Amino acid sequence: MENTNKKYKVNKEKCLGCGSCSLSCPEGTEMDTDGKAKVISSAKVEECGGVDLCPYGAIEVENGVEVEEDE
Repeated sequence: MENTNKKYKVNKEKCLGCGSCSLSCPEGTEMDTDGKAKVISSAKVEECGGVDLCPYGAIEVENGVEVEEDE
């Protein structure tokens, strides 16, 4: 099983409020009152594709589990 303790968040600066994450993963994200997306279930976001769920890169790993560099 993959690492399931990833915690995802929406970077409100990058979020355009397009709603594509909510359409692709309705159990993992929803639109917030500010017109931007918010994560309601990190586990569901992981199942739906994690950071790749947002075409604009607004979904990020909050606790730094996923890193780009190879260490």
